[in-house]
Amino acid sequence: MTGNYTDEMGAVKTDLKILKDDLTKLTEKVSADAKTNARELRDKAAGKIEEARTTTVKKGAKGRAKAEKAIKENPLVGIAATAGIGLLVGAFLARR
Repeated sequence: MTGNYTDEMGAVKTDLKILKDDLTKLTEKVSADAKTNARELRDKAAGKIEEARTTTVKKGAKGRAKAEKAIKENPLVGIAATAGIGLLVGAFLARR
């Protein structure tokens, strides 16, 4: 009976060592996969940010060109709008 117990304990120890090795490999694999996924997400996000920046610059340039054209065509409207904005900012600052 003692021999059987010793054999069983040896088998359990062997199984635990195998389990430990498997867990180590699994942890390394999960870590590597996480790093790969993080790199892919970072690259994808960088692409989206660059795309958004490009779009914003283009739209800003179009808006600026439109505003400049409108002010050149109607300078009094531009002056009145600027004065109105100045009055609103002044009113908000006066309330503080």
